[in-house]
Amino acid sequence: MRFLTLILFLLSAEVLCAQIHTVETVPNNKITNGSYVSDPDNLLRFETVAAIDRQLGLLEDSTTAQVSVVMLDSIGGADIFTFAQELFNQWGIGRSTNDNGLLILYAGDQRTIRFHTGDGLEAVLPDAVCKQIQRTYMVPRFKEGDVDAGMLAGIDAIVKIIQDPASAGDIVASDSTEEANYTGFMMAFFIFYGIFLGIVYFIKASNFKFRDSRGRSADTHPGLSLTKRAWLITFGLVPSIIVGLFALMENDSEAMGLAIIALYLYFLFPLVWRLVRLQNVIKPLLQKKEYFEVTEIIKDGRLYWFFVGLVFPLPFFIYFFIHLYRTRYYRNYPRDCNACHSRMEKLSEKADDEFLPESAQMEEKLRSGNYDVWKCTSCNAVEMWFYKNSWSKYEACPKCKTLAFYTKSSRTLRSASYTSSGEGERTKACKFCHHTAVSTYSIPMLTRSESSSSSFSSSSSGGSWGGGSSSGGGASSSW
Repeated sequence: MRFLTLILFLLSAEVLCAQIHTVETVPNNKITNGSYVSDPDNLLRFETVAAIDRQLGLLEDSTTAQVSVVMLDSIGGADIFTFAQELFNQWGIGRSTNDNGLLILYAGDQRTIRFHTGDGLEAVLPDAVCKQIQRTYMVPRFKEGDVDAGMLAGIDAIVKIIQDPASAGDIVASDSTEEANYTGFMMAFFIFYGIFLGIVYFIKASNFKFRDSRGRSADTHPGLSLTKRAWLITFGLVPSIIVGLFALMENDSEAMGLAIIALYLYFLFPLVWRLVRLQNVIKPLLQKKEYFEVTEIIKDGRLYWFFVGLVFPLPFFIYFFIHLYRTRYYRNYPRDCNACHSRMEKLSEKADDEFLPESAQMEEKLRSGNYDVWKCTSCNAVEMWFYKNSWSKYEACPKCKTLAFYTKSSRTLRSASYTSSGEGERTKACKFCHHTAVSTYSIPMLTRSESSSSSFSSSSSGGSWGGGSSSGGGASSSW
Protein backbone atom coordinates (compact mmCIF):
# COMPACT_ATOMS: atom_id res chain seq x y z
CA MET A 1 0.00 0.00 0.00
CA ARG A 2 2.83 2.35 0.89
CA PHE A 3 4.56 1.44 -2.38
CA LEU A 4 1.43 2.28 -4.36
CA THR A 5 1.08 5.58 -2.48
CA LEU A 6 4.69 6.45 -3.28
CA ILE A 7 4.15 5.71 -6.98
CA LEU A 8 1.01 7.87 -7.04
CA PHE A 9 2.90 10.67 -5.29
CA LEU A 10 5.74 10.54 -7.79
CA LEU A 11 3.33 10.50 -10.70
CA SER A 12 1.46 13.49 -9.27
CA ALA A 13 4.71 15.38 -8.76
CA GLU A 14 5.73 14.63 -12.34
CA VAL A 15 2.40 15.93 -13.63
CA LEU A 16 2.69 19.10 -11.57
CA CYS A 17 6.21 19.72 -12.85
CA ALA A 18 5.07 19.11 -16.43
CA GLN A 19 2.47 21.86 -16.12
CA ILE A 20 5.16 24.56 -16.07
CA HIS A 21 6.25 24.98 -19.68
CA THR A 22 9.35 26.47 -21.21
CA VAL A 23 9.83 27.54 -24.81
CA GLU A 24 11.62 24.26 -25.52
CA THR A 25 8.87 22.04 -24.07
CA VAL A 26 5.92 23.54 -25.96
CA PRO A 27 4.91 20.99 -28.63
CA ASN A 28 4.97 22.34 -32.20
CA ASN A 29 1.87 20.60 -33.52
CA LYS A 30 2.12 22.30 -36.89
CA ILE A 31 5.08 20.04 -37.60
CA THR A 32 3.73 16.85 -36.04
CA ASN A 33 0.08 16.87 -37.15
CA GLY A 34 -0.48 20.11 -39.06
CA SER A 35 -2.56 21.69 -36.26
CA TYR A 36 -2.41 25.42 -35.66
CA VAL A 37 -3.17 24.82 -31.98
CA SER A 38 -0.71 23.67 -29.31
CA ASP A 39 -2.71 22.72 -26.22
CA PRO A 40 -0.66 20.26 -24.16
CA ASP A 41 -2.74 20.88 -21.02
CA ASN A 42 -6.10 20.36 -22.79
CA LEU A 43 -7.46 23.76 -21.85
CA LEU A 44 -9.73 23.77 -24.94
CA ARG A 45 -12.38 21.28 -25.92
CA PHE A 46 -11.72 19.00 -28.90
CA GLU A 47 -14.45 20.70 -30.91
CA THR A 48 -12.91 24.12 -30.24
CA VAL A 49 -9.48 23.02 -31.46
CA ALA A 50 -11.04 21.52 -34.60
CA ALA A 51 -12.97 24.74 -35.31
CA ILE A 52 -9.84 26.88 -34.85
CA ASP A 53 -7.82 24.59 -37.15
CA ARG A 54 -10.46 24.87 -39.89
CA GLN A 55 -10.64 28.64 -39.60
CA LEU A 56 -6.88 29.25 -39.52
CA GLY A 57 -6.30 26.76 -42.35
CA LEU A 58 -8.70 28.66 -44.59
CA LEU A 59 -7.03 31.92 -43.52
CA GLU A 60 -3.59 30.68 -44.56
CA ASP A 61 -4.92 29.36 -47.87
CA SER A 62 -6.54 32.70 -48.73
CA THR A 63 -3.98 35.18 -47.36
CA THR A 64 -0.79 33.13 -46.62
CA ALA A 65 -0.90 34.59 -43.07
CA GLN A 66 -0.08 32.05 -40.37
CA VAL A 67 -1.63 32.18 -36.90
CA SER A 68 -0.42 29.92 -34.11
CA VAL A 69 -2.48 29.36 -30.94
CA VAL A 70 -0.60 28.19 -27.85
CA MET A 71 -2.60 27.30 -24.73
CA LEU A 72 -0.48 26.76 -21.61
CA ASP A 73 -1.63 26.20 -18.07
CA SER A 74 1.58 27.67 -16.66
CA ILE A 75 4.80 29.31 -17.79
CA GLY A 76 6.04 29.73 -14.22
CA GLY A 77 7.72 33.01 -13.46
CA ALA A 78 8.69 33.66 -17.09
CA ASP A 79 7.90 37.05 -18.61
CA ILE A 80 5.11 36.46 -21.11
CA PHE A 81 6.50 38.97 -23.62
CA THR A 82 9.93 37.33 -23.64
CA PHE A 83 8.35 33.86 -23.75
CA ALA A 84 6.21 34.82 -26.77
CA GLN A 85 9.12 36.51 -28.54
CA GLU A 86 11.40 33.51 -28.19
CA LEU A 87 8.70 31.00 -29.11
CA PHE A 88 7.61 33.02 -32.16
CA ASN A 89 11.11 33.27 -33.59
CA GLN A 90 12.06 29.72 -32.69
CA TRP A 91 9.10 28.32 -34.59
CA GLY A 92 9.32 30.90 -37.38
CA ILE A 93 5.61 31.72 -37.59
CA GLY A 94 4.63 33.42 -40.86
CA ARG A 95 6.24 33.54 -44.27
CA SER A 96 9.90 34.55 -44.29
CA THR A 97 9.27 36.83 -47.27
CA ASN A 98 6.86 39.14 -45.43
CA ASP A 99 6.81 37.97 -41.76
CA ASN A 100 3.02 37.71 -41.75
CA GLY A 101 2.71 35.58 -38.63
CA LEU A 102 0.77 35.92 -35.39
CA LEU A 103 1.21 34.05 -32.11
CA ILE A 104 -1.70 33.91 -29.68
CA LEU A 105 -0.31 32.81 -26.31
CA TYR A 106 -2.61 31.99 -23.39
CA ALA A 107 -0.91 31.72 -19.95
CA GLY A 108 -3.40 30.40 -17.41
CA ASP A 109 -1.31 30.94 -14.30
CA GLN A 110 -0.65 34.57 -15.21
CA ARG A 111 -4.27 35.10 -16.36
CA THR A 112 -2.87 36.83 -19.44
CA ILE A 113 -3.49 36.60 -23.17
CA ARG A 114 -0.67 37.76 -25.47
CA PHE A 115 -0.79 38.62 -29.19
CA HIS A 116 2.69 38.65 -30.77
CA THR A 117 2.71 39.94 -34.34
CA GLY A 118 5.21 39.46 -37.12
CA ASP A 119 6.65 42.59 -38.67
CA GLY A 120 4.50 42.19 -41.77
CA LEU A 121 1.23 42.06 -39.79
CA GLU A 122 1.84 45.10 -37.58
CA ALA A 123 0.23 47.44 -40.11
CA VAL A 124 -2.91 45.26 -40.22
CA LEU A 125 -2.92 44.41 -36.51
CA PRO A 126 -1.28 47.32 -34.70
CA ASP A 127 -0.86 47.13 -30.95
CA ALA A 128 -3.99 49.16 -30.24
CA VAL A 129 -6.15 46.87 -32.40
CA CYS A 130 -4.71 43.77 -30.70
CA LYS A 131 -5.47 45.24 -27.31
CA GLN A 132 -8.97 46.15 -28.35
CA ILE A 133 -9.77 42.65 -29.56
CA GLN A 134 -8.51 41.16 -26.32
CA ARG A 135 -10.45 43.53 -24.08
CA THR A 136 -13.65 43.39 -26.14
CA TYR A 137 -13.95 39.77 -27.26
CA MET A 138 -11.73 37.64 -25.05
CA VAL A 139 -11.12 38.97 -21.55
CA PRO A 140 -14.83 39.30 -20.61
CA ARG A 141 -15.38 35.63 -21.46
CA PHE A 142 -12.17 34.57 -19.69
CA LYS A 143 -13.44 36.33 -16.57
CA GLU A 144 -16.58 34.21 -16.80
CA GLY A 145 -14.44 31.06 -17.04
CA ASP A 146 -15.38 30.31 -20.66
CA VAL A 147 -11.94 29.99 -22.29
CA ASP A 148 -13.33 28.27 -25.41
CA ALA A 149 -15.78 31.07 -26.18
CA GLY A 150 -13.13 33.72 -25.57
CA MET A 151 -10.61 32.11 -27.91
CA LEU A 152 -13.19 31.53 -30.66
CA ALA A 153 -14.49 35.11 -30.46
CA GLY A 154 -10.99 36.61 -30.51
CA ILE A 155 -9.76 34.45 -33.38
CA ASP A 156 -12.90 35.22 -35.37
CA ALA A 157 -12.21 38.96 -35.00
CA ILE A 158 -8.56 38.48 -36.01
CA VAL A 159 -9.45 36.47 -39.10
CA LYS A 160 -11.94 39.10 -40.25
CA ILE A 161 -9.35 41.88 -39.97
CA ILE A 162 -6.57 39.94 -41.72
CA GLN A 163 -8.90 38.97 -44.58
CA ASP A 164 -10.27 42.50 -44.83
CA PRO A 165 -8.24 45.21 -43.01
CA ALA A 166 -11.08 47.67 -43.61
CA SER A 167 -13.22 45.63 -41.20
CA ALA A 168 -11.02 46.78 -38.33
CA GLY A 169 -13.16 49.91 -38.16
CA ASP A 170 -16.23 47.77 -37.44
CA ILE A 171 -14.55 45.39 -35.02
CA VAL A 172 -12.53 47.97 -33.13
CA ALA A 173 -15.17 50.31 -31.76
CA SER A 174 -14.62 53.86 -30.65
CA ASP A 175 -12.82 54.58 -27.43
CA SER A 176 -16.13 55.03 -25.63
CA THR A 177 -17.03 51.36 -26.12
CA GLU A 178 -13.60 50.07 -25.09
CA GLU A 179 -13.53 48.22 -21.82
CA ALA A 180 -11.02 50.06 -19.74
CA ASN A 181 -8.38 48.21 -17.80
CA TYR A 182 -8.88 49.49 -14.27
CA THR A 183 -5.90 47.54 -13.00
CA GLY A 184 -3.69 49.42 -15.44
CA PHE A 185 -5.30 52.69 -14.36
CA MET A 186 -4.58 51.90 -10.71
CA MET A 187 -0.97 51.00 -11.43
CA ALA A 188 -0.44 54.20 -13.43
CA PHE A 189 -2.08 56.25 -10.68
CA PHE A 190 -0.01 54.78 -7.86
CA ILE A 191 3.25 55.00 -9.83
CA PHE A 192 2.98 58.48 -11.32
CA TYR A 193 0.98 60.09 -8.52
CA GLY A 194 3.30 58.45 -5.98
CA ILE A 195 6.37 59.89 -7.70
CA PHE A 196 4.72 63.32 -7.93
CA LEU A 197 3.68 63.18 -4.28
CA GLY A 198 7.18 62.18 -3.20
CA ILE A 199 8.76 65.08 -5.10
CA VAL A 200 6.32 67.61 -3.62
CA TYR A 201 6.83 66.20 -0.13
CA PHE A 202 10.63 66.47 -0.47
CA ILE A 203 10.40 70.08 -1.71
CA LYS A 204 8.02 71.11 1.08
CA ALA A 205 10.09 69.36 3.75
CA SER A 206 13.33 70.92 2.44
CA ASN A 207 11.78 74.39 2.59
CA PHE A 208 10.17 73.87 6.03
CA LYS A 209 6.68 74.24 4.60
CA PHE A 210 5.05 71.82 7.04
CA ARG A 211 3.65 73.16 10.27
CA ASP A 212 5.68 70.68 12.32
CA SER A 213 8.92 71.02 10.30
CA ARG A 214 12.08 71.77 12.20
CA GLY A 215 13.14 75.27 11.28
CA ARG A 216 9.57 76.29 10.50
CA SER A 217 10.28 79.56 12.29
CA ALA A 218 11.27 80.77 8.82
CA ASP A 219 7.60 80.41 7.89
CA THR A 220 6.02 83.64 9.08
CA HIS A 221 2.51 82.34 8.50
CA PRO A 222 2.39 78.70 9.70
CA GLY A 223 -1.39 78.84 9.78
CA LEU A 224 -1.37 78.19 6.03
CA SER A 225 0.57 74.94 6.48
CA LEU A 226 -0.46 71.42 7.40
CA THR A 227 1.43 68.99 9.56
CA LYS A 228 3.30 66.23 7.75
CA ARG A 229 0.79 63.62 8.89
CA ALA A 230 -2.24 65.69 7.87
CA TRP A 231 -0.70 66.41 4.46
CA LEU A 232 0.11 62.75 3.77
CA ILE A 233 -3.38 61.65 4.82
CA THR A 234 -5.08 64.36 2.78
CA PHE A 235 -3.10 63.99 -0.43
CA GLY A 236 -1.79 60.44 -0.15
CA LEU A 237 -3.91 58.06 1.88
CA VAL A 238 -7.43 59.26 1.06
CA PRO A 239 -6.93 59.45 -2.76
CA SER A 240 -5.39 55.96 -2.68
CA ILE A 241 -8.40 54.60 -0.79
CA ILE A 242 -10.76 56.21 -3.31
CA VAL A 243 -8.95 54.60 -6.26
CA GLY A 244 -8.82 51.24 -4.47
CA LEU A 245 -12.53 51.21 -3.61
CA PHE A 246 -13.62 51.56 -7.24
CA ALA A 247 -11.60 48.45 -8.11
CA LEU A 248 -14.42 46.47 -6.48
CA MET A 249 -16.79 47.38 -9.32
CA GLU A 250 -17.41 44.85 -12.08
CA ASN A 251 -17.41 47.30 -14.97
CA ASP A 252 -13.86 48.57 -15.45
CA SER A 253 -14.84 51.40 -17.77
CA GLU A 254 -17.50 52.70 -15.39
CA ALA A 255 -15.14 52.31 -12.44
CA MET A 256 -12.45 54.38 -14.12
CA GLY A 257 -14.83 57.20 -14.99
CA LEU A 258 -16.36 57.31 -11.51
CA ALA A 259 -12.92 57.15 -9.87
CA ILE A 260 -11.72 60.16 -11.88
CA ILE A 261 -14.86 62.11 -10.99
CA ALA A 262 -14.55 61.13 -7.32
CA LEU A 263 -10.91 62.22 -7.21
CA TYR A 264 -11.73 65.53 -8.87
CA LEU A 265 -14.52 66.25 -6.39
CA TYR A 266 -12.44 65.11 -3.43
CA PHE A 267 -9.50 67.38 -4.24
CA LEU A 268 -11.84 70.36 -4.22
CA PHE A 269 -12.21 69.98 -0.45
CA PRO A 270 -8.53 70.43 0.56
CA LEU A 271 -8.29 73.33 -1.88
CA VAL A 272 -11.32 75.03 -0.34
CA TRP A 273 -9.85 74.19 3.05
CA ARG A 274 -6.69 76.07 2.02
CA LEU A 275 -8.80 79.11 1.12
CA VAL A 276 -10.37 78.94 4.57
CA ARG A 277 -6.93 78.80 6.20
CA LEU A 278 -5.81 81.74 4.05
CA GLN A 279 -8.77 83.77 5.21
CA ASN A 280 -8.07 82.85 8.84
CA VAL A 281 -4.48 84.10 8.45
CA ILE A 282 -5.30 87.44 6.83
CA LYS A 283 -8.36 88.23 8.96
CA PRO A 284 -6.42 89.32 12.08
CA LEU A 285 -3.98 91.23 9.86
CA LEU A 286 -6.85 93.16 8.31
CA GLN A 287 -8.15 93.99 11.77
CA LYS A 288 -4.72 95.45 12.55
CA LYS A 289 -4.78 97.25 9.16
CA GLU A 290 -1.54 95.57 8.10
CA TYR A 291 -2.36 95.73 4.40
CA PHE A 292 1.21 95.26 3.24
CA GLU A 293 1.46 91.86 4.96
CA VAL A 294 -1.91 90.83 3.55
CA THR A 295 -0.82 91.81 0.06
CA GLU A 296 2.43 89.84 0.37
CA ILE A 297 0.64 86.72 1.60
CA ILE A 298 -1.86 86.78 -1.25
CA LYS A 299 0.84 87.65 -3.80
CA ASP A 300 2.93 84.64 -2.75
CA GLY A 301 0.06 82.33 -3.71
CA ARG A 302 -0.38 83.53 -7.28
CA LEU A 303 1.64 80.73 -8.92
CA TYR A 304 0.00 78.09 -6.73
CA TRP A 305 -3.51 79.13 -7.68
CA PHE A 306 -2.55 79.48 -11.33
CA PHE A 307 -1.66 75.79 -11.54
CA VAL A 308 -4.69 74.85 -9.44
CA GLY A 309 -6.83 76.74 -11.95
CA LEU A 310 -5.30 74.75 -14.82
CA VAL A 311 -5.85 71.36 -13.17
CA PHE A 312 -9.24 72.20 -11.59
CA PRO A 313 -10.74 74.80 -13.93
CA LEU A 314 -14.08 74.52 -12.19
CA PRO A 315 -14.16 76.56 -10.04
CA PHE A 316 -10.54 77.63 -9.52
CA PHE A 317 -9.84 79.06 -12.96
CA ILE A 318 -12.29 81.79 -12.06
CA TYR A 319 -10.88 82.11 -8.56
CA PHE A 320 -7.37 82.70 -9.93
CA PHE A 321 -8.50 86.04 -11.36
CA ILE A 322 -10.26 86.83 -8.10
CA HIS A 323 -6.96 86.11 -6.35
CA LEU A 324 -5.14 88.59 -8.62
CA TYR A 325 -7.83 91.15 -7.95
CA ARG A 326 -7.46 90.67 -4.18
CA THR A 327 -3.73 91.39 -4.47
CA ARG A 328 -4.35 94.75 -6.16
CA TYR A 329 -7.31 95.48 -3.89
CA TYR A 330 -5.39 95.20 -0.62
CA ARG A 331 -2.30 96.85 -2.07
CA ASN A 332 -4.37 99.93 -2.92
CA TYR A 333 -6.69 99.72 0.08
CA PRO A 334 -7.21 103.14 1.72
CA ARG A 335 -5.26 103.51 4.94
CA ASP A 336 -4.82 105.98 7.76
CA CYS A 337 -1.71 107.81 8.87
CA ASN A 338 0.04 106.27 11.85
CA ALA A 339 0.95 109.72 13.14
CA CYS A 340 -2.33 111.67 12.99
CA HIS A 341 -4.79 108.96 11.85
CA SER A 342 -5.90 111.04 8.89
CA ARG A 343 -6.50 109.55 5.46
CA MET A 344 -3.44 108.89 3.30
CA GLU A 345 -3.25 108.86 -0.47
CA LYS A 346 -1.07 106.73 -2.72
CA LEU A 347 1.22 108.75 -4.97
CA SER A 348 1.58 108.00 -8.67
CA GLU A 349 4.69 106.31 -10.04
CA LYS A 350 5.99 109.65 -11.24
CA ALA A 351 5.16 111.58 -8.09
CA ASP A 352 6.67 109.06 -5.70
CA ASP A 353 10.16 109.45 -7.25
CA GLU A 354 10.53 112.61 -5.15
CA PHE A 355 10.62 110.45 -2.01
CA LEU A 356 12.64 107.54 -3.36
CA PRO A 357 16.42 107.30 -3.06
CA GLU A 358 18.39 106.74 -6.25
CA SER A 359 18.87 103.07 -5.45
CA ALA A 360 15.11 102.57 -5.18
CA GLN A 361 14.55 104.44 -8.44
CA MET A 362 17.11 102.15 -10.07
CA GLU A 363 15.22 99.07 -8.79
CA GLU A 364 11.99 100.38 -10.26
CA LYS A 365 13.76 101.12 -13.53
CA LEU A 366 15.14 97.56 -13.66
CA ARG A 367 11.75 96.18 -12.54
CA SER A 368 13.44 94.18 -9.80
CA GLY A 369 11.00 95.73 -7.38
CA ASN A 370 8.34 98.38 -7.00
CA TYR A 371 7.72 100.99 -4.32
CA ASP A 372 4.39 102.35 -3.13
CA VAL A 373 4.57 105.76 -1.44
CA TRP A 374 1.66 106.89 0.71
CA LYS A 375 1.42 110.49 1.87
CA CYS A 376 -0.80 111.80 4.61
CA THR A 377 -3.20 114.49 3.41
CA SER A 378 -3.06 116.21 6.79
CA CYS A 379 0.45 116.06 8.30
CA ASN A 380 2.32 115.10 5.09
CA ALA A 381 3.86 112.06 6.77
CA VAL A 382 5.17 109.51 4.27
CA GLU A 383 5.08 105.72 4.39
CA MET A 384 6.97 103.62 1.89
CA TRP A 385 6.34 99.93 1.00
CA PHE A 386 8.55 97.76 -1.18
CA TYR A 387 7.25 94.84 -3.29
CA LYS A 388 9.94 92.57 -4.69
CA ASN A 389 9.53 91.15 -8.20
CA SER A 390 9.91 87.38 -7.81
CA TRP A 391 10.62 86.94 -11.52
CA SER A 392 13.45 89.45 -11.74
CA LYS A 393 16.93 88.31 -12.85
CA TYR A 394 18.49 90.82 -10.45
CA GLU A 395 19.62 90.04 -6.91
CA ALA A 396 20.88 92.12 -4.02
CA CYS A 397 24.33 93.61 -4.54
CA PRO A 398 26.73 92.42 -1.83
CA LYS A 399 28.12 95.97 -1.57
CA CYS A 400 25.20 98.42 -1.81
CA LYS A 401 22.33 95.95 -1.22
CA THR A 402 20.43 97.29 -4.25
CA LEU A 403 18.52 94.73 -6.34
CA ALA A 404 20.68 95.49 -9.37
CA PHE A 405 23.26 92.69 -9.25
CA TYR A 406 23.22 90.49 -12.35
CA THR A 407 25.35 88.06 -14.35
CA LYS A 408 27.24 90.20 -16.83
CA SER A 409 29.18 87.46 -18.60
CA SER A 410 30.45 83.91 -18.30
CA ARG A 411 33.18 82.07 -20.13
CA THR A 412 34.78 78.64 -20.20
CA LEU A 413 38.26 78.40 -18.75
CA ARG A 414 38.68 74.66 -19.25
CA SER A 415 36.30 72.53 -21.29
CA ALA A 416 34.86 69.40 -19.78
CA SER A 417 35.85 66.04 -21.24
CA TYR A 418 34.80 62.43 -20.85
CA THR A 419 37.47 61.96 -18.18
CA SER A 420 37.41 65.21 -16.23
CA SER A 421 35.14 68.12 -15.39
CA GLY A 422 35.70 71.62 -16.72
CA GLU A 423 35.85 75.07 -15.19
CA GLY A 424 34.12 78.32 -16.04
CA GLU A 425 34.32 81.93 -14.95
CA ARG A 426 31.30 84.09 -14.15
CA THR A 427 31.33 87.86 -13.86
CA LYS A 428 28.60 89.68 -11.95
CA ALA A 429 28.11 93.42 -11.81
CA CYS A 430 25.84 95.94 -10.12
CA LYS A 431 24.10 98.46 -12.36
CA PHE A 432 23.80 100.92 -9.50
CA CYS A 433 27.18 101.05 -7.74
CA HIS A 434 29.10 99.22 -10.52
CA HIS A 435 30.58 96.75 -8.06
CA THR A 436 32.03 93.72 -9.90
CA ALA A 437 32.63 90.18 -8.61
CA VAL A 438 34.33 87.33 -10.44
CA SER A 439 33.86 83.68 -9.43
CA THR A 440 34.55 80.27 -10.92
CA TYR A 441 32.19 77.33 -11.30
CA SER A 442 32.52 73.68 -12.23
CA ILE A 443 31.35 72.27 -15.57
CA PRO A 444 30.08 68.67 -15.28
CA MET A 445 32.10 65.92 -16.96
CA LEU A 446 30.75 64.72 -20.30
CA THR A 447 28.94 61.38 -20.43
CA ARG A 448 28.71 59.02 -23.35
CA SER A 449 25.26 57.98 -24.54
CA GLU A 450 24.98 54.24 -24.74
CA SER A 451 22.45 52.96 -27.23
CA SER A 452 21.17 49.46 -27.01
CA SER A 453 18.87 47.62 -29.34
CA SER A 454 15.84 46.01 -27.83
CA SER A 455 15.14 43.97 -30.89
CA PHE A 456 15.46 40.24 -30.65
CA SER A 457 17.40 38.05 -33.01
CA SER A 458 15.21 35.87 -35.09
CA SER A 459 15.65 32.27 -35.96
CA SER A 460 13.33 29.99 -37.85
CA SER A 461 13.05 26.32 -37.43
CA GLY A 462 11.58 25.75 -40.86
CA GLY A 463 9.11 22.89 -40.81
CA SER A 464 5.57 23.69 -41.83
CA TRP A 465 5.77 27.21 -40.48
CA GLY A 466 7.12 29.72 -42.97
CA GLY A 467 10.26 30.97 -41.20
CA GLY A 468 8.84 34.35 -40.21
CA SER A 469 10.07 36.55 -37.38
CA SER A 470 8.87 39.28 -35.01
CA SER A 471 10.43 42.38 -33.50
CA GLY A 472 8.06 42.39 -30.56
CA GLY A 473 4.81 43.99 -31.78
CA GLY A 474 1.48 43.10 -30.25
CA ALA A 475 -0.31 43.50 -26.93
CA SER A 476 -1.16 41.70 -23.70
CA SER A 477 -4.24 41.80 -21.49
CA SER A 478 -4.82 40.34 -18.04
CA TRP A 479 -7.97 39.62 -16.08
